[in-house]
Amino acid sequence: MEWLANYSFRNDDHDVRFVGGYSFERSNWEQMFEQNNDFTFDKPLWNGIGVGSWLGQGKAQMYAGKSESTLVGFFGRVNYAWRGMLIASASIRREGSTKFGANKKWGNFPAVSVAWEMTKAPFFKDKEQIVQSLKPRFSYGMTGRSDFDAYKALATYSTGGQYLIDGNWMTGYRPSNNANPNLGWEKLSSINVGVDFMFFNRLNGSIEYFDRRSNDLLYNYTAPQPPYVYPSILVNVGTTKNTGVELTLNGNILVNTPVTWDMGINYSYGTTKLTKLSNDLYRASYLDLYQKPGAGTSEYFFRVEEGGKIGQFYGYEYAGTDENHNMLVYAADGSKVTAASANPEDKRFIGDGAPKHFLSWSNSLKWKNFDLSMMFQGAFGFKIFNMRKYGMGLQGSGSDNVLRSAYLDDRDTWSGGGVISSYFLERGDYFKLENVTLGYNFPIKNRRLLDSLRVYVSAKNLFTLTGYSGTDPSAVTSTGITPGVDVSSAYPSATQITLGVTIRFR
Repeated sequence: MEWLANYSFRNDDHDVRFVGGYSFERSNWEQMFEQNNDFTFDKPLWNGIGVGSWLGQGKAQMYAGKSESTLVGFFGRVNYAWRGMLIASASIRREGSTKFGANKKWGNFPAVSVAWEMTKAPFFKDKEQIVQSLKPRFSYGMTGRSDFDAYKALATYSTGGQYLIDGNWMTGYRPSNNANPNLGWEKLSSINVGVDFMFFNRLNGSIEYFDRRSNDLLYNYTAPQPPYVYPSILVNVGTTKNTGVELTLNGNILVNTPVTWDMGINYSYGTTKLTKLSNDLYRASYLDLYQKPGAGTSEYFFRVEEGGKIGQFYGYEYAGTDENHNMLVYAADGSKVTAASANPEDKRFIGDGAPKHFLSWSNSLKWKNFDLSMMFQGAFGFKIFNMRKYGMGLQGSGSDNVLRSAYLDDRDTWSGGGVISSYFLERGDYFKLENVTLGYNFPIKNRRLLDSLRVYVSAKNLFTLTGYSGTDPSAVTSTGITPGVDVSSAYPSATQITLGVTIRFR
């Protein structure tokens, strides 16, 4: 539910608009699960679940759950423009949620922005043929995040074993969560400084620097016992920082010629770091992320340390093979040891799974009644962990596969492939043709029935330029906190070709 109130004022020089409001949101869910087996016949529905024989044997199962939370918000915003040249905005939002601790239920989230269209200033009047727009801008904003279970700030209990009391087995209860009255909002702030421009009525774009920070991030830390009764507690401690630049250029390359050509380029560069992980009370030296698949494994693909980059692979540095075809890795002292005898202390940061550079390039050409559009995209400066190579790339793996020659990469390595090492890391850089469309517009002489008729052929994922030996580097997750793992279950991007007709009737 949301209520809004608006007010605006405008004259020749000033344009002011106010918005105020109130929002209310309640979320709740309930569930019940019942399981019984060994029915004497297959006719019972849900209301006959009790006739299964497991109930009498004590093997039937059931559980139920319920969760409820409320979010309330008050907000206000003012937009101001002076002669269409100076544009400013300011807002504040105050939100409260029942999910948080008693001391931190409410959060304040401000935002402000300002922009100056310089070409509307008097000193730009004689430059209108060269510069049509030049607008420096600045913005700052903060939002709150509360995407976790409803009762994490409270002390909760769950069932924990059976106990014999007076000859009867009784279900016991034990603590399952520590109360935290200071559990609060995760706060996401962003600063953007940029400039928008247009020159010669043919070239426009923008360049922007961004600084995005996540403060008071939640994490389960080891809880001191006493005073706490449960071994971990969810608290706000962590901070991350994402900085970079974005560049957008759009241009009319060919105009007033038989062939017209419009082109657009978008480029971005950025890095993300974990700037804070501990405080005086709750400490953690690192975070291990994304556990390697497989029963009994204790390895993780990524490690994040305070002050370090997010998305870095953590494992052993490949050092070749020995005379017995065993994989070698570098130990902490620089010597070479077999992968099977290496210690966790020998691990190091071996590559970055997050691309440093993203690029997209669009083109649109027209000649007479023909039109052609193309979209290219690429990512550069990152590594991919090839899980297919990990599972089937060595002589000692995949012994039940028939076409062994189809996937073996290193016939001299027989063992040692069961650890996370740089041997399975490859450069993930790629540049691909994402979309291409060729169309033809038929000239319509009699428009009493048809307004236009166009036929086209469109193709997607026609080719990818890459040195990666896996299936498709563009299909590998490249964002988030665990990027760059090419899981063996992932499907490559399919090539699609479409033929179509667009008809518009009068």
